[in-house]
Amino acid sequence: MEAKRNPESLALEHINSEKPTTSLVINQILLNQNLSVNDSKLEELLKVKGVEMDLPIYTPENKKLLDDLTGKSKYKGFSGVYIFIHKNTGDKYVGSSNLLRRRMDYYFKGDFPLIGKFLPLLHQEGLEAFKLIIFKLDSNKFSNQDALILEQYYLLNKEFNLNTLRVVNAGSSKGDSVYVYDLTCSTLYYHAKSKIELKRVLKIHTETSKKFVDSNIPYLNKFLLLSYPIPTALISNISAEELVNIMQKERQDMYTLGTRRSIPVELEIKEGNKFLESWGHTLNFDSLTSCIEYLRELGLTTKRGTLTKYIKNEKVFHHFLCKYSDKVLPDNFEEVGLIINEYKKLKTDTDLLKVNKKKNKPILVKGQNLEK
Repeated sequence: MEAKRNPESLALEHINSEKPTTSLVINQILLNQNLSVNDSKLEELLKVKGVEMDLPIYTPENKKLLDDLTGKSKYKGFSGVYIFIHKNTGDKYVGSSNLLRRRMDYYFKGDFPLIGKFLPLLHQEGLEAFKLIIFKLDSNKFSNQDALILEQYYLLNKEFNLNTLRVVNAGSSKGDSVYVYDLTCSTLYYHAKSKIELKRVLKIHTETSKKFVDSNIPYLNKFLLLSYPIPTALISNISAEELVNIMQKERQDMYTLGTRRSIPVELEIKEGNKFLESWGHTLNFDSLTSCIEYLRELGLTTKRGTLTKYIKNEKVFHHFLCKYSDKVLPDNFEEVGLIINEYKKLKTDTDLLKVNKKKNKPILVKGQNLEK
């Protein structure tokens, strides 16, 4: 089965060629993301001067400078590109964001997964091991997508060796899009522009898609459903009809085995738990339903949808951590985590920006009955 050429491979090929990066090169790599730039716009972007800052940021002067470059609020602010440079080695990491302040807080607070090359190094050596350069883009001249273009330009420079991925992600223009991948996220089988389309074309019920989208749990043991694109994936030429037939066969097989609705879950007992004293132990359940029933016996009442959200967000509640069992994942699934988390981080910034643009609509945080 033939597939379109991987943009990541094109990027690495260009980097190794050591040829200059032009608008034509960038456009070829970003072809599948509907992003493009002309020579004059690229020239204007490269004229934007970066402001260098020492880390961590302690002084009032530097705090004010950070506010001027990124904005004071993580819910609104400026778009742009940032570069972390390791002081001892000169190794570089580049990124971009529509909400620079939110992205900087992500790094400064240290609440990030230890994946890739840059984040583990930042965690191990701390902010003081790096210097930061921020390129703030003038919103009167540049769009949010221009930040992605500038980031892509730098990603095609071999000096940015702390970046694992060499292709930016433009994200989805529709918040309810669903992308159907194989278990390694190396092949995109189908892109549905809505959950309704997913139900109409692939026969995946909307309630089912809510359960599996962004959960990183295989659907029918063969597919991952994500709400954002992975540009490193190859696009399969398999037809929707063929895909439906494959899925239908998997459904029939799972019905025969009696495993379709049973996804094993684990309940880890964290330190400080007041319901159980066996801290550090993990309880295993053959399904989410049996786990919920056990929690109710302990006096914790929760709904299936609520617990599913906690599992997706890897959130601890009442010193319990519930997660799907590793038994439902393929052996090499950890390798996919890097790609998924990199692009999930970019999607979070984009989604937050969309919410903020809805004028006169306050941002509401709905509490869950499991959370203290």
